[in-house]
Amino acid sequence: MKWLFLVHQVQTPNSRERVKAWRLTKKVGAILYRNSVYVLPYSKERLEDFQWLCQQIRDSKGDASVFVSEADSPEEDRQLKLLFEQTREKEFAALQSGASKLLARLKRPHGQPLLTEVQTKRMRKEYVQLQAAYVELKRVEFFPGKASENVQHLLYLVAKQLESCQPQAVSANPLKRYSTRSFQNKLWTTREHIHIDRLCSAWLIRRFIDPKAKFIFAPEGKLPSSAIRFDAFGEEFSHHGDDCTFETLLKAFQIKDKALESIAQIVHDIDIKDGKFGRAEATGIDAVVRALSDSLHDDHRTLEVGSLLLDALYDHFTHNKKKGR
Repeated sequence: MKWLFLVHQVQTPNSRERVKAWRLTKKVGAILYRNSVYVLPYSKERLEDFQWLCQQIRDSKGDASVFVSEADSPEEDRQLKLLFEQTREKEFAALQSGASKLLARLKRPHGQPLLTEVQTKRMRKEYVQLQAAYVELKRVEFFPGKASENVQHLLYLVAKQLESCQPQAVSANPLKRYSTRSFQNKLWTTREHIHIDRLCSAWLIRRFIDPKAKFIFAPEGKLPSSAIRFDAFGEEFSHHGDDCTFETLLKAFQIKDKALESIAQIVHDIDIKDGKFGRAEATGIDAVVRALSDSLHDDHRTLEVGSLLLDALYDHFTHNKKKGR
């Protein structure tokens, strides 16, 4: 197989520049192969990563070059793969240790007092940090192994344990279940200046509930009574307990779709701001949606452009689920 090699020399005596170069190689998933020589399995994207890294080193008064090469023998390929596997195993082992310790602290033996709200918040923050580190490490796991699966399972157990630590909200009016057949060609309304929950909920309505839906975006006190209100205080299709409006709509219309569940987790983390799912995509998508809303100054246009982003995100998650990622 083909491999990429980055040969570099940081000439400045400034240790900060040397540390910066090391961090950049770590970020793209490269592994030290020889003294000042880093390696990556070849792909066009990784070639661009190394080329960009070269430029960063040169800008710091260093020297760097990238080479594309093929191993001389299957044994050399095997040794390079083994180098990546062993390195990633150690890194995942560190995460596994952190997740195991957190899970042990979350499980309260019989007779011990329940966790306080402050303790639960602190542990939720630890979980979010571990989840983010796992996502970053998984991104550079070029040769997947059991180590990452073990960490993923532990993080799932931690998330479930954290959920059990939260008091269950009791609703005076339990959420009803609806059929999409009763919500066709309808007029829907929500508050103007839409952001993540209202944008994603409108996209969900139009794509999965009411394909010919029309929308009115208005000040909260002027939402038309003739339209179906969503993401508005006191309405059925709004926040319920721990759920944002997007999650409420999925449950109300009984929509079961793994890709939509992934999007719902991102929307929740951005809108509720509790770090419940620790989705690494949340920060970037939040920034993009805010930029759309702030620059377009037109909710209908924001929905139109935002829908393209959400269509692509949905297709991405659907594609990855089919591949079993």
